[in-house]
Amino acid sequence: MHFVALAAIALLALTGTVLTTQVDRSDRLREERMVEAGFSQRIDEIAAAVVPQVDWDDAVVHVGNRFDPAWIDRNLATYLHALNGVTGVFVLDGEERVTYAAGNGKRTAPDAFTPYAASVRAQLPAIRAAEAARPRFAPRASGIVAEPIQSRTITYAAGRLDVVVVSLVQPDFGTALPRRTPAPVVVTVVPFDDVAVARFAARYELDDVHLSPRAIVERGWAQAPLRDQSGRPIAWLVWRDRAPGQSLMFRLLTPLLCLLTVLGMISDMFYRRSAAIASDLIASEARARHLAYHDTLTQLPNRAMMFERLRRALSSARRRGTMLAVHCLDLDRFKEINDALGHQAGDELIGKVADILGRLCRDTDTVARLGGDEFVVIQPDTTAVGSAQLADRILQALRRPIALDFGPVEISVSIGTTLVGEGEIDPNEVLRQADLALHDAKEKGRDRITFFEPEMDAAMKMRRELEVELRKALQDQALEMVYQPQSDQRGTITGLESLVRWPHPRRGLVPPAMFVPLAEESGLIYDLGEFVFRRVFEETRGWQKKVAINVSALQLRSPEFMSMLSRLVAEFRVDPARYEIEITETALLGDDGVTRGNIDLLKQQGFTIALDDFGTGYSSLSTLQRFKVDKIKIDRSFVRNLEVDAEADALVDAIVHLGQALDLKVIAEGVETENQRARLVSCGCTIFQGYLISRPIAMRDAALIAA
Repeated sequence: MHFVALAAIALLALTGTVLTTQVDRSDRLREERMVEAGFSQRIDEIAAAVVPQVDWDDAVVHVGNRFDPAWIDRNLATYLHALNGVTGVFVLDGEERVTYAAGNGKRTAPDAFTPYAASVRAQLPAIRAAEAARPRFAPRASGIVAEPIQSRTITYAAGRLDVVVVSLVQPDFGTALPRRTPAPVVVTVVPFDDVAVARFAARYELDDVHLSPRAIVERGWAQAPLRDQSGRPIAWLVWRDRAPGQSLMFRLLTPLLCLLTVLGMISDMFYRRSAAIASDLIASEARARHLAYHDTLTQLPNRAMMFERLRRALSSARRRGTMLAVHCLDLDRFKEINDALGHQAGDELIGKVADILGRLCRDTDTVARLGGDEFVVIQPDTTAVGSAQLADRILQALRRPIALDFGPVEISVSIGTTLVGEGEIDPNEVLRQADLALHDAKEKGRDRITFFEPEMDAAMKMRRELEVELRKALQDQALEMVYQPQSDQRGTITGLESLVRWPHPRRGLVPPAMFVPLAEESGLIYDLGEFVFRRVFEETRGWQKKVAINVSALQLRSPEFMSMLSRLVAEFRVDPARYEIEITETALLGDDGVTRGNIDLLKQQGFTIALDDFGTGYSSLSTLQRFKVDKIKIDRSFVRNLEVDAEADALVDAIVHLGQALDLKVIAEGVETENQRARLVSCGCTIFQGYLISRPIAMRDAALIAA
């Protein structure tokens, strides 16, 4: 027994030494890769900071078309030096001549460019090739007209390491276009000096960091090469190796030896039970393996097994030159059935759907459940026609009533399908394409099949970018409020409507018609709504005129809506009687209890209620009476067609008379001409809003007429 213990101790020591060495080596390699990637990321951050100043219509005008050194001083040299630490800014014209030079934010002699000339000229061919390959500029209503064209590298110049970025001057929205090609380029230089090294070390928690012109071979140090554009190391970032394995080994050695002694003493006690435990472990492992790859409710393959089979199917399709279809399925109205009949009925329905899918698919197909009411069907060895036929069979089968213990239920299914042919493609990308097609099917009304198209990818990417940017804009309080006056027929201002605006630093003014629906889809509407109320209360609490505030249907359906609003009313000490809540008719559809309760509480607190866009689809007398609306707003589409469309004249006349009969105030939106106002007055409408009265104005101007 003592021999066994001694052998175990020796084995432990040997194993600990080997493991310590491996852990230290692995940690050092991981840290070196992290630092090298982090340095590359830092270069990308420096390059990205230059993009807004060179991919800019103003830059095209003042740098390329008429060369304005004063403009370059303000918007490139001084700006980039102050905000981004840029020490050198140089402008090269289309013939690669230095037309402008600045150091530390101030203009200097062109020969300051000399240390960077070779590095920059090595990057220019790629810049010019990309410039020649880009499409013709065409102004757009939204979105940039061209992607940034940049190149970046590092170089030793004047005895220090510098990050050199070469950026092509080009328009962003196309309001100004280059008059000559090739266009000028802007060269920016940021030093990677001791201060930058210290910041980088703090960012990645490195000790004793310094730059070295060559690789080192001393023990106890880690290093990462800093590579230029060609991939050649020109310097090394060196720091002290922490050797966590060795440190941990010294701390754990004594406790481990004690533990080994104790284990040796009691090992005999467990020896006789080891066989039974091993048997139990084998059985448990088999159960765990099954659970790891199967859905517990339907026993179908789960996400892990689905991806494994998808990888094999893709590999087989590439070898055999066949096509593979992947269908993403999502049950329509499942949540309604689950909420109405309970989770037991929902689970039974999921099981029945799994059985139906299994009967409709071939043995070679894979039916998997990803969770909730989401399924995936992998269909190998198929064609476009074959995949469409299978999807249609599933669609038709799930349109039929499904018998449950709770009685028959009717559902439908939305299906997104992608076809994969020859070529390498990642399984995650295949599933993402099918999911994009599914999203498109649901947006188009559900109960349908949609095949993936590349345009869906671009649209989703734009939507995700806008969502991220809107979330940041809300966090940074970067949205603004404007106010559009409302007046009576004598021109007296009777109130103002608050309108939210998003002045995007890169995209310009993003219209509410784009970002409000995005906020509703992404769940940001609640944050947006709170921002609007907070900003309006803060800006208008001293005004005497009534201020209208738009509220989304989703906000009204939220149980937390009134608690948020009451909190802000108390915080800013505003009088609810001076505020009007504008809601659309769609917010009142369904007459759900939460919406009805919120409207009742709004009335109790003293807010007035205006029904916006009245007459556009769901107007009814019962709606006006049931929700005790105070004002109706005639939609601008009717006002625009006055004296052009006889139906519009009749509808406006009917809306005004309906409001008068119910003792409701009536206001017309979108009034732009004197003829429209005169026609509205003849109908009996006496309150107007639109460009004829005033465009939306900033808070300072609005305060002058609302005080």
